[in-house]
Amino acid sequence: MSNFTFHNPTLVRRFGTLLVVGTSILLIVLTLVLTNIARSKYAGISDQLDAIAMAERAAQPQAGALMQNTFYVSETPQLAQAQMQSDMQALADEYQVRLEVIRADQVEPLNGSLRLALTLNGVVQENELGSFMESLASHDPMIVVDSISLRRARSNNRNVDERPLAIQLKLSGFASQ
Repeated sequence: MSNFTFHNPTLVRRFGTLLVVGTSILLIVLTLVLTNIARSKYAGISDQLDAIAMAERAAQPQAGALMQNTFYVSETPQLAQAQMQSDMQALADEYQVRLEVIRADQVEPLNGSLRLALTLNGVVQENELGSFMESLASHDPMIVVDSISLRRARSNNRNVDERPLAIQLKLSGFASQ
């Protein structure tokens, strides 16, 4: 037989109990942490869904007004483009932009509407450029600046610091089909 004897026979039972209790506490804490993470993610998603729904509701009544203000309305695309040309000439006159060329480019279909393209070449004083560009940005119907090219205009008097700027703008307006 063996000479081995237990000095503390309850030690194994206490260690087993401690191991089971510790594991149980660890699992409970882990469950609580994961539950809180899941709740916060769900709350964030529900907040985003609420914001989206609120934005959609806010946009619905204005859809008709946006349609009228965004697009040029005319019997033909050419008449709409002529209206856009007249608007650009009026803005140029208002901000002392001397337009040398207004070229009507092609009318192209674009997602259920028509894109009206214009190219403007002219001369503007530097102090009027910001106001002119701001008026384009806030124009009704909407005007999009596709590209802009600026350079110092030629002048007979090269000593003048305030030479005008030569400007070329490629613009787009939109008309309903």
